[in-house]
Amino acid sequence: MLVKLTEDLKTGVEEMDKDHQMLVDYLNEVYALLREGKKEQAIRIFKEELLHYVNWHLTKEEKFMEAIGYPELETHKKTHEMFRKVIYDLSSRVEKGDAEAFREALAIAWGWLMTHIGKTDKKYGEYAKEKGLI
Repeated sequence: MLVKLTEDLKTGVEEMDKDHQMLVDYLNEVYALLREGKKEQAIRIFKEELLHYVNWHLTKEEKFMEAIGYPELETHKKTHEMFRKVIYDLSSRVEKGDAEAFREALAIAWGWLMTHIGKTDKKYGEYAKEKGLI
């Protein structure tokens, strides 16, 4: 296991934290497969599981923020759109066997976990808590 969803990465919104745990699990699985020399399996998990998860979760998270009246929703959605664009652009290169694109996509996903979830997502959790919504 490379990364754990520690308290400093949690939003305080149980449902979102469970989703974020799924991201950690996918990334750890890809990492483990790569360490075992199972690159094709790692790429398959990335393409079939991780990319589906990204779109599903980001949409779900945006609906949650909308439901609680989160004031930074539009800015947050723009950040999500940039991430989607980058990760999907890289995935098309990964599909063609571009090893550098695969490494870059994984690095971006890890960075997203640490910076976006650990900092930006925490804000909607704090907002929900302040408003007594969680």
